[in-house]
Amino acid sequence: TSIKEGFKNIIKNTALRGRWQTLQTSPLTVCDTGHNKEGIEQVAGMIKNTQYKKLHLVLGVVNDKDAASILQAFPANAAYYFCRASIPRSLDAEELKDTGKKIGLNDCEAFQSVPEAYETALRNCESDDLLFIGGSTFVVADLLEYLKK
Repeated sequence: TSIKEGFKNIIKNTALRGRWQTLQTSPLTVCDTGHNKEGIEQVAGMIKNTQYKKLHLVLGVVNDKDAASILQAFPANAAYYFCRASIPRSLDAEELKDTGKKIGLNDCEAFQSVPEAYETALRNCESDDLLFIGGSTFVVADLLEYLKK
């Protein structure tokens, strides 16, 4: 549909960074600042419509969000790299990992920074995998700042 095409071209059409922004193509690495139920559901739909061999998710959330409902929007059969953004409101990565385990996510690790989670995920990716980074605007901001260096 034209709406899906619009989403695919959102950066090009609006210059809005962090909304389904492709960072590299091999492996396909995408970040998105969706951080509420509606935004996360849009992201989950984009992931579902993307072809990949294995899904790797670098995720962090702030402590006033319902982490379980956010995580439940994503596929269970993925590798999760939970992280903590560099702001005080960021939920501890170990706590996020515990929440993930409680809802049935088995392949998950916790990291104390976005760059650490990202670099580990990237090392574990093959060229035809999808690496997604998001869950919070602050996670994406930390990543984009790290990649500028």
